[in-house]
This record gives sequence, C-alpha cells and structure tokens, in this order.
Amino acid sequence: MDFEFIEAYKDRYPIRLLTGMTQISRSYYYKLLKGKKLKTQAERDKPLLNQMLSLYVTHGGNLGNVRFKDELYRQYGVVVNVKRVRRMRKMYNLPLKTQRRKPRMDGGPVHHIVDNLLERNFRATKPGKKLCIDITYLKVTKPRENFLFLCAIKDVYNNEIVAYSIGEDMTIRLVFQALNQLKEKGLAQKNAILHSDQGVQFTSPRYVKRLKDMHLVQSMSRRGNCWDNACIESFFGKLKTEMPGFSIPETQDEMIQAVTDYIAYYNVTRPQLKFKMSPVAYRLAQAA
Repeated sequence: MDFEFIEAYKDRYPIRLLTGMTQISRSYYYKLLKGKKLKTQAERDKPLLNQMLSLYVTHGGNLGNVRFKDELYRQYGVVVNVKRVRRMRKMYNLPLKTQRRKPRMDGGPVHHIVDNLLERNFRATKPGKKLCIDITYLKVTKPRENFLFLCAIKDVYNNEIVAYSIGEDMTIRLVFQALNQLKEKGLAQKNAILHSDQGVQFTSPRYVKRLKDMHLVQSMSRRGNCWDNACIESFFGKLKTEMPGFSIPETQDEMIQAVTDYIAYYNVTRPQLKFKMSPVAYRLAQAA
C-alpha cells in the first residue's frame, strides 16, 4: 500500500517527501520500482548458514563465537562480525555444547619437591623445548561403571598432544608408555623441560631416573596448585567437555577410540584462539 501511495502522488510531490510519510525508504522504493524482489533475512542468511552448519558438525558444536568467526574466514574467506554469528547461532539453534568449567581452588601451602622451572611461562620459541605431562580419568558405564586413565604429554610451543597412553591403572607403567611413545617419535629432545604436578607417579624414583636416562629436565608444580600445570589441565578440560559433541562412549573400547579420534581432531583440525589455526597447522606454518 505504501508503494501504491507513492506511485499515486509521485507526479505531484517529491519522492523524498512521500517516502518520509511511509514505512519504506527511498532505496527500497526504487528497488521495487525496478521490479527487484528484496531478499528476506532468511534468504540473506542461507549461504552463511550452510557454511556455519558445516563447521558446527566438523567441530562437534564446540566452537565459541570468536573461533567460529575465525574459522569462517580461514575456511571460506568469509568476513563476518561476532554479533552476526551470535544472532544466527541463536536463531538457527546452533548452541555451544561446551560447558564452562569451574576453576579449582589453590590446594594449600607451597611445597617444592623439584624446582618449578616452567613458572607458568606457557610459551616456547621452538617445538619440543617445553613439555607438560599429567594423568586424568575417563569414566565408562558398560558393562559396568569403571574408569580408564589417560596420560598425555603436551608441547607448550603449539599445544599439540605429542604422546599419550590409555590404560586401566593409574600407575608408573602408564606414564612410561607415554614416555616411550615420545622417544619413539624422536620428540624427546635433550635438556627439554618436562613439567608435571606432584602426583605419586611423578615423584617416583623410577620416574626421576627415567627422565635422566632420556636427558629430560624435570620441572614440578607447587603442591595442590593446578594453575602451575594449567597448560595440560586445559586440554583435559576441553577433552571432557568437547568430546561428547562427537560421541558419547560407554564401553572401554568406545572410550579409547573416542579419545584417539578427539586427540587427532584437536591436533589437526581444531582451531585455537591463540594461533587461529590447529596446533599441527601452526607448527607446519612456522616451519615453512
């Protein structure tokens, strides 16, 4: 009706005046006049939505808005602001599946067993110079409720998981399996720092001797202070909150496969805010 009103009086009054009396703009009027059908918001969103859906599935619904924006540019060359990403995720039901984790509190007074050489400096100029190691549990429910344990070694340089082992017991053997993998890959550089917390596996004389035999330098967090080993703790947090976006393992075999798949995804595909690309992509880009 607004368009018809303007058409009826355009020979008597300026278009600017007429559009000011209606709900449509001059530009919209001229587009209608030229017979151009304006796209609805859904039509304008459709190309970007298809790309967002692809990324959403690839990353198991675990990309935050900023990483979503970065991936749209990296994968498709699409420049979009965070506000539009946030709006479309809400409109088209693409929720973030990762839940915010509550930080643990400081566990008590400082007690050094081995010097903390890392001192929360989670930056390195070259691969393999600073490594972190830790163990976490993995709950399975079938055929009965039980736990597996994951020992992982992370390179501080690019946050890549360079070695890991999964077993039914949280023993020094589990740690040695991860160390063996690190050595077999040729990633145990002489005088590299290997940082851990004060778990019994890492205070064991056998562990201390093994690091000396591998020419690795031991570093250790303060007692009960998770922030000193936050680098590897953050990976475990992402594993447990993001992995269910891909699968919900119930048996031991399913859990082992799910963790293996997630670590491959984390290393090769998952973009990090720090690098705006995956750990492996960053390492290769820096090497090139």
